[in-house]
Amino acid sequence: MAAMVNMTNLLNGKDSRWLQLEVCREYQRNKCSRPDTECKFAHPPANVEVQNGRVTACYDSIKVRTIE
Repeated sequence: MAAMVNMTNLLNGKDSRWLQLEVCREYQRNKCSRPDTECKFAHPPANVEVQNGRVTACYDSIKVRTIE
């Protein structure tokens, strides 16, 4: 039953773990030479909280990026 609840949450978009992106380690040290549009890791602005090297992204932001 617990697995079904977790799957339902995932399908309904309630579980934000799948929205977490790894932050570019070079960017965190101000050493990344790639623009944020070309780096496969996140380049979050200073006002975004980084936890354990990851940020939680907005679903709509990811959707727009993958469509372009």
